[in-house]
Amino acid sequence: MGTHRNGTSSRSISKGPVIAASALVLVIVAVFAWFQLSDRADSTDVAAAAECVEGSAQLDVTVDPAIAGPVQAAADRFNASKPRVRDHCAQVAVSAHPTSALIAGLADTAKWDPALGPLPGLWIADSSRSIELVRVPGLIEGTPASIATSPIVLAMPDALRQVLEQHQISWADLPRLQQGSLDELGLSGWGGLRMALPAGDATTAAAASIGAAISGTDPLTEQAAGSGQVVAAISGLAADARTPADLMTAKSAISANPAGDDVHAVAATQQQLGTGGLTAYRPVGTAPLADYPAALLSGPWVDKTQNLIASRFIDFLRAPEQAGALGTAGFGPAIGSAPANPPRAALEKVQSTLANPVLGVNGTVLLDVSSSMGTAEGSTTRLSNAIAAVASTLQVMPPDFGLGLWTFGKNLDGTTPYQVQVDTELLTDAQRNAVGSAVTSVKPSQVVADQAYPSLLAAYRAAVAGYSPGRTNSILLITDGPDDDSTLTGPALVSEITAATRSDKPVRIDVVVVGGEGTQTLQTLAEQTGGTYTRMPTSNDLGFGTAVVKALTTP
Repeated sequence: MGTHRNGTSSRSISKGPVIAASALVLVIVAVFAWFQLSDRADSTDVAAAAECVEGSAQLDVTVDPAIAGPVQAAADRFNASKPRVRDHCAQVAVSAHPTSALIAGLADTAKWDPALGPLPGLWIADSSRSIELVRVPGLIEGTPASIATSPIVLAMPDALRQVLEQHQISWADLPRLQQGSLDELGLSGWGGLRMALPAGDATTAAAASIGAAISGTDPLTEQAAGSGQVVAAISGLAADARTPADLMTAKSAISANPAGDDVHAVAATQQQLGTGGLTAYRPVGTAPLADYPAALLSGPWVDKTQNLIASRFIDFLRAPEQAGALGTAGFGPAIGSAPANPPRAALEKVQSTLANPVLGVNGTVLLDVSSSMGTAEGSTTRLSNAIAAVASTLQVMPPDFGLGLWTFGKNLDGTTPYQVQVDTELLTDAQRNAVGSAVTSVKPSQVVADQAYPSLLAAYRAAVAGYSPGRTNSILLITDGPDDDSTLTGPALVSEITAATRSDKPVRIDVVVVGGEGTQTLQTLAEQTGGTYTRMPTSNDLGFGTAVVKALTTP
């Protein structure tokens, strides 16, 4: 028979399940704690990143005032995005200074003007022409990128613009209108074009465009910029032109009733016209462009982090969002690469001519006609080749150049060794015809000897007496000797010409010796007066004609 448990006794509980449950709770708590710690660690890392463990880094940006407003606004947006570069909090600080001041300052950074602010790591200039003017090894890193554009035009009253458009006035026409009168276009009482020339890129660009149009080389080359035709044209624009301090001053000088104004026009970007009542005229021909390049500068004042910030900021400026803001401010879109601009040497020559205009050359040809000049060279003679070179040059000389012709030998005019064929005067149609007729009529004499030294002295004194202000006054001596048998020695000639020299009336002596030895005396006089001394083995050579052209057309 079975038995029953006593009612007062308790049933025992198994320990296994309790232990398992407790372990599970501990695991859950541990996992929860691990996640909590992990989240805190991540938060700590994020906080550390937000604080920029490498500290802050500032990029100094100098920008041309014309585009400073939009660039500053873009910089504010860039800074507000809290950019990080190499664990640095990146910031951009913008200051505005004229590009011309930066060109001068960057020419010698050891003498940096504190008034221009800190040396920049990024420079946004007005055009790639300005970048070209400061380009030296080690200063600019890579290829500057355009952030906006604006064509360079002539700002003027609308009445003038309409007339210029009607007559399709080109860049090449501007010097003539500047020196002449707008009467030829039907604007009586206005006087000349009266284009003001404030220093700056727009003026340089306009002058370079004139040079390109005159020379037919676009962009203008160094050789073309120094040619007589281009120097004369740019000088025609600059001579007696108003040179206000800046564009704003020039624009304010153009009134609503402009006929009697001292200024009728000024070069500016399309964006700079604003709403001041002036209109834009684009002369016929290639229009120069302001392309606002952003140039990364390289130097001991710029570190790698600042270079990276600059690159990021350039990309930011070229982004579509910023292009829209720049467009609202009147700028055109950025371009992929810089336009074709003149090289630095050509730009410097243009600026030099603007600052020191020379209205061409007032030259006298002193041509040897002794019998030795009848020597055969090529299919003709030395003298014929010399005549052809002078006649050819005459055809390309502008009307604001002067030219005259003397011949020399021995006893050409009684006992006088020289003869004045045509006095030196400006090349009006009549003067051009007179010189052309005289030079093609020259014949060699029957005498071997010449008297070059007294002839040169007489020509030099005549050039000083008939000095033409505003032009390069010169004498071009062409000889196959000299075979001088006069009593005037070389040292005496140098002494006499030195005595006849006037500092306010300088006369240059250029010498071309063809087939002869020349003399140290002639070389000394050429060097002393700033001229050229060229020896050619034969006149039947392209170099001979080039030497003649250069002497008669280079101011």
